[in-house]
Amino acid sequence: MIAVIQKFGKLGRSGQDTLIVMTGVALTFALSSEFDLAEHVTAWLLTYEYAQLDEVPLTLFVFVLFSAWFSQRRIREIHAEIERRQLTEAQLLSSQQLYKTLFDGDLTGNVVLDTNGNIGMHNRAFDRICRPQNSERNARKLFDFDWPEFVTQLQHHREINFNKLHICRPDSLPCYVGARFVYVPAEKNNSAQIHGYLVDMTEQCLVELDLERTLKENRVLARHAMQVQEQERKYIASEIHDETGQYLTAIRMDALALQKSTPAQANVIAVRIASNTQHVQQSIRVLIKHLRPPALDSLGLIGAVERLVNDWQKLNPKVECHLQLDTSDRVLHEDINIVAFRVVQEALTNITRHAQASEIWVDIHIVTRQGASLLQIEIRDNGLGMDTTQSTEGVGLVGMRERIESQQGSFKLMSGLQAGTMITGLIPLQEEQRKKLPRTSLSPSASGVNDYATS
Repeated sequence: MIAVIQKFGKLGRSGQDTLIVMTGVALTFALSSEFDLAEHVTAWLLTYEYAQLDEVPLTLFVFVLFSAWFSQRRIREIHAEIERRQLTEAQLLSSQQLYKTLFDGDLTGNVVLDTNGNIGMHNRAFDRICRPQNSERNARKLFDFDWPEFVTQLQHHREINFNKLHICRPDSLPCYVGARFVYVPAEKNNSAQIHGYLVDMTEQCLVELDLERTLKENRVLARHAMQVQEQERKYIASEIHDETGQYLTAIRMDALALQKSTPAQANVIAVRIASNTQHVQQSIRVLIKHLRPPALDSLGLIGAVERLVNDWQKLNPKVECHLQLDTSDRVLHEDINIVAFRVVQEALTNITRHAQASEIWVDIHIVTRQGASLLQIEIRDNGLGMDTTQSTEGVGLVGMRERIESQQGSFKLMSGLQAGTMITGLIPLQEEQRKKLPRTSLSPSASGVNDYATS
């Protein structure tokens, strides 16, 4: 008996109900067989023949059959309804999954806020663009405007667009977005919401800022170039007037006096004319050297740079210079020679003015990148360095960059406060014939290099 009860307890609800029905049917049959209940009922019904009660059993039997048929149809309908609901739930789940995939996969940063700026829901793009703090789920500090005033305006206009909105990211990295905010009024059980849609425009804005900075630098450089041109003209005019002009006047006067002089005087005048002519020649040489370094034509780039650095070190004897110069016996184009020479010259000038360095390195050699030959120029010092994030009013760096980029090259500056400075220039070389020339010997103090910069 105990085993039957335990087994009965383990059955489910439907099994228990089936067992109860079967037990009741079996018990009824047993009692009817024992006490002849059917005969007693039939005899009792015959006493009420006028009421046709003897037809009740057949009627009840038919009623039971129809009840079973009715129950079977209802069961089928219930199963169909269950299947329909399961299909609907599956479709709803699939729709939710698709919505979540589209919402999270959208490149636009989407966010749902309340009127206090609390973040209710957002996608991964919003996280990537704004990087909100996990510990603080409020977006008011992200946006660069007065939040209460913004909410008031949004409630009035229903929608506000920003072409360029600065995002105050917690990591302090620059971030600019195009944004649209839509106000959704409160409904029944839902409070008012603000839907935000952000498009990342940081790269575009940084390029615009860089172009604006470059344009400003180019204007400064153009103004400086005109000033330098006028200074050069003034210098040349002064040299010609003060040096060459007066000696030529003296030569002209001696030539006129020579016509009326005696043989003894002619000898003295001739010596004077020769001396004045020598002074004129020396002045012209100084002027030519000022306009263009003659060592470039006679010694080439390597020799000219070596002489430039040696002359510079004579003026700065406390600075140790290291040179590493090698162009692999290649004859470079004249434009590349003058650009490389002027870059080194300007870098040395900047080191003298600003670096306070004890060592400098100058490295010029040919490298190969992606199958193309390039002339690499590196100038480095161990001086004070500079903050590259701050703009400078000088034109030395801008001039070097413009010279290198005029040859379709690239210019790079690396520096930090108390960390020295390095400039690197890469200039593509044209295909020219190699000539076997003896390599320029390196000076004893020569070795390697890199950069500096700022005027």
